[in-house]
Amino acid sequence: MLIENLYTLDSYTHEGNKIIAIITINATHKIFAGHFPGQPVLPGVCQLQIVKEMLERGVGKPLLLSEAGVCKFLRMIDPEKTNLLTVTIDYNASAADIGCNAVISSGEEVYLKMNGNFKVLSLS
Repeated sequence: MLIENLYTLDSYTHEGNKIIAIITINATHKIFAGHFPGQPVLPGVCQLQIVKEMLERGVGKPLLLSEAGVCKFLRMIDPEKTNLLTVTIDYNASAADIGCNAVISSGEEVYLKMNGNFKVLSLS
């Protein structure tokens, strides 16, 4: 995880090319002191990182976001009001690339919709 202790993974299911993860955001994490003081908001870049980390876990390979064709932040995530999130990812994998559609939500509220491509990183 890039940002230590920002969230905990409560559950993770991976069936076929679909991932569903339930995470709890740590509302006391130091990132919220600066983003923003008195009005905490989960940064968009952190939301994208969460998607990347859940996808990496599913495919078992390190990834790099290469394209975000559609990336809509529909609502702000205030961790003091909403800290339990569902990350849903549908993906298509080839040897070098993974295309995905991802949604971050809580109940009926949708916070992020993303359509992106990831490059599989070589560790050699």
